[in-house]
Amino acid sequence: MLSRVREKFKFEAAHALLLGETLEEIHGHTYHLEVVVEGEVEEGYVVDFLELRRIVEREVIEKLDHRNLNKIFANPTTENIALWIGERIREGLPKRLKLHKVILWEGDENGVEFEF
Repeated sequence: MLSRVREKFKFEAAHALLLGETLEEIHGHTYHLEVVVEGEVEEGYVVDFLELRRIVEREVIEKLDHRNLNKIFANPTTENIALWIGERIREGLPKRLKLHKVILWEGDENGVEFEF
């Protein structure tokens, strides 16, 4: 049976968006990330929560937490960051799992959602 598993994460990072030809002032956010993967239920579960957490921590959180995102992205918009996160997670998942969705909140009020 196909099922989905979700896990939530949090990281702190700073960025300055490129608005036209103007770079805004650098500022920080607490980002909230939700990752949803899907797969077949085998031996009672889709994926162990700890396994999924290790993958996301290794592929994403360790690379973004307490970083200046302008050193990683040409324009670190929430959309660009979320797409990058999705690609990193897809590369790190075991073949039996499929990335279904990434939701990234920039603070408590602004967010983006991508289905893969």
